[in-house]
Amino acid sequence: MEQPAAIDHSFIYGLFKDMIKYNINYGYRGLFTRAVTDGFISFAQSIFDLADVSRKMKKRVFYILVECVQNITRHQEIPDEEPPESDGIFFIQSIDELYNISQGNLIVNDHIDSLKEKLDNINKLDKDELKAYYQTVLRETVISSKGGAGLGLIEIARKSGHKIRFRFDPVDNKYSYFFMDTLIGDTAAGKSSPAADFYGIDITRDLMNILGKHNLNLVYCSQFSGQRAFDMLDIIENLKLNKNQKYVVKKRIFSVLVEMLQNISQHAADLDGLGGKTGILLVGSEENTNKIITGNIICNEEEEFLRNHLNHINRLNNEELENLFVEKLTDDDFSNPLKHGMGLIDMRIKSGKPLTHSILPVNDNFSFFSIQVTIDH
Repeated sequence: MEQPAAIDHSFIYGLFKDMIKYNINYGYRGLFTRAVTDGFISFAQSIFDLADVSRKMKKRVFYILVECVQNITRHQEIPDEEPPESDGIFFIQSIDELYNISQGNLIVNDHIDSLKEKLDNINKLDKDELKAYYQTVLRETVISSKGGAGLGLIEIARKSGHKIRFRFDPVDNKYSYFFMDTLIGDTAAGKSSPAADFYGIDITRDLMNILGKHNLNLVYCSQFSGQRAFDMLDIIENLKLNKNQKYVVKKRIFSVLVEMLQNISQHAADLDGLGGKTGILLVGSEENTNKIITGNIICNEEEEFLRNHLNHINRLNNEELENLFVEKLTDDDFSNPLKHGMGLIDMRIKSGKPLTHSILPVNDNFSFFSIQVTIDH
């Protein structure tokens, strides 16, 4: 079988490093439909259940997260004629009990002045003034499908305890992107980095561009050790990125995800400073193809086997792959699951296409291994 064309995976390693540097846990880029919004909220709830933070902080962050996601759903513009970019963006950063929720969505330029006025007014008020302002707006406003004249923004400011940072970036003469950052937590507690280094709208814009350029919807970067890898399967299912696809395709995607997450949890190297077997997961689609990408640190001694094994199974046809899988299945020696290679063989069979991969040097002892599996809709 013809070998796959080389794919530049360097952006995956760059994204992996940036997500660790900026403490980004996960992000989503795409259209925020009701189904996606509900799934994303379930996704976030599952992530918070795994987080080692106080119940009070979880409740506070989750409330603001729901407000932010619903804010995108209510106010995003979906033009008849698409401008150069129209997807929404949402991601979360965290250090200890300090969180930042970032969002971006397309708005009509005619709405900028009124939105800016609301945010400027909210940012001038202290805690007690915000409470009084909320009551005033609640009494005097008629609630519509677009919300309640800034009630959600007022609540975000009240619950977060910080000023809302925002920016408008022009797209064309009709549309702009509205970006907003919400910091949650006590920045004076001494545990976390200064807020100025922790969050920024430029990071949101950069992440949106990277995900858009490579047709990716979901990115998640964290430790995948043990049970957490399996917890991620339920979380991804909740997001329902592939809800309109055939059952057999969903089953293949799920099976491949199991193998890819197990590969990280079992074989990722624990590089100093990462705090565990840290990996990155990206999910997206391009035309009629789903793509799932993972990346993690490996020991350099594993590089030769991985490269040779992947090149070998990429050359095999379907019958040869099935025979190799059966051969490995009947092999009693499972002392080294990586060198047994059944997981990679199974992913290659499920995909029906060659597995693209990359191994980039990190230092004298470690490299960054990334692999992409594609499955047709």
